[in-house]
Amino acid sequence: MSARATPDTWRLLGVTAHDLYIPILTFVFGEAQLEGRCAVVSTKRLGEGFYGLPEDAPLFRKRLLKESVHELGHTLTLSHCEDYQCVMAPSHGVEWIDLKTHRFCGECRTRVPSRAKISAGKR
Repeated sequence: MSARATPDTWRLLGVTAHDLYIPILTFVFGEAQLEGRCAVVSTKRLGEGFYGLPEDAPLFRKRLLKESVHELGHTLTLSHCEDYQCVMAPSHGVEWIDLKTHRFCGECRTRVPSRAKISAGKR
């Protein structure tokens, strides 16, 4: 993905249907370059169908939005947040995603670098 970034690229978010994992976890919903420009989110485990339940398109979209904002937050220097409603709270299961909102809590919002806030407002 980083090879596709140009000097004008603010952030690049990839979305894949493939399952993602890291060596210490059997799966992750996404990964990002901390303070980088690239992040990726997997849709594999976001839908209810993965868990043998009827699909719920609105719930799927909410989960995808939350995880996308979460991973982009990592590119903006944010780490995991202890506020379970903050979008930067860790998600170890879809239930955790459902508990949080799609927004940064006040503390995380203040930690977003000013330059990113300005760039985001221009796009």
